[in-house]
Amino acid sequence: MSVSLAYIFPNILPQDDLIFPLAQFFEQLVFLRPVEDDSPKEDTPFLQKMKDQQGDNGYINYSCPVPLAEDRDRFLTLLRDIRSRPDDYTGHLGNLSASLSVPVRQEEQERSIIDTLLRQTGIQTGSGEHTPQAKKEQAKNTSPALLWQARLLLKLGEYMDQDQVEIRRNLDRMTCQQDELFKKLREGQEEDFPELAFPSFTTDNEISFKQQQLRLKAWSRLFALSLDRFETTAFISSIPDAVESLLEHYRQEYEGTAKRLLNLPLPAFFDEGHDALLCRDRFQEEASELITTIKVLSTASADSIFPEEGEKAWGDLLERYYPVAQHGRRTLTLYFLSGIHPQQFFFETFVAQNDLSAKKVLEANGAGMVVGLLV
Repeated sequence: MSVSLAYIFPNILPQDDLIFPLAQFFEQLVFLRPVEDDSPKEDTPFLQKMKDQQGDNGYINYSCPVPLAEDRDRFLTLLRDIRSRPDDYTGHLGNLSASLSVPVRQEEQERSIIDTLLRQTGIQTGSGEHTPQAKKEQAKNTSPALLWQARLLLKLGEYMDQDQVEIRRNLDRMTCQQDELFKKLREGQEEDFPELAFPSFTTDNEISFKQQQLRLKAWSRLFALSLDRFETTAFISSIPDAVESLLEHYRQEYEGTAKRLLNLPLPAFFDEGHDALLCRDRFQEEASELITTIKVLSTASADSIFPEEGEKAWGDLLERYYPVAQHGRRTLTLYFLSGIHPQQFFFETFVAQNDLSAKKVLEANGAGMVVGLLV
């Protein structure tokens, strides 16, 4: 098995802390989109550099497993109304999160939240196959009400992440300004106040455990309906609990132990003052043989496919192009889980959970999948 693509989960918003490290290794990153033709604004510094120098080269790809089709405009209208009047929707959105966090068994209960939101907005529900008006005989996971709920949660999570990014940028800007002011104040007067310093501005970036679980469930519900095949894809997350849940489900339900393939060090962040793309291209060119060796993941041998000399060669190249003092380090750990189908496996782990009556969304046996944790 060889991997060349990285499908990021449950994040749907590209951010440099994920994109830059993985850009050293993978040819393309894929993000799930709840709504078709609704790509996020790629305004991260690294992505902006890529776009300025290479145009739209397809390094970031977006996949919408279940297009809304004729109901797309209706859904986006609902989102705009929620964004413009968030206080009016607080109670309904709380019910939305609650309904996703526990098994919902009655179709009327599933539809009621979305229908209430649409009525409050004055949006007609329409009669298309993607509207919340689901037929009773529909399979559980294809209920339009459930899919609308999943889309809403992911989109609202995206807005939250975008707001956090903007807050961090503003705080970083304020920190730089206060540091410059402090330097000017200290010029020639170091002995008068050598210990004087301003506090750093900080913000809590971490989403709560409950929010993580809800996003994983919403992401998996939509991803389970993807018709794509993923033989050359690694599924990467920066959330340890998410990856551990997948590995634990594999141990319990499939009585197997995931094979750890490798631990790969990667640069954590780039220097905006340097040509990050040129550096990346030169690094990949010089490390091409090593990258090829790593990507061709042997699933037949229990031994590591990345020998000690390969690890040293990778580390030396990494230090030459991305010194740890300047770029820091992140570690990508890859695991191989044999005999499973990605769509079904995510659905089982994060949606069906312990509900033994949940229907399998796809056939049980598959070619296996590669799962990765970036920390």
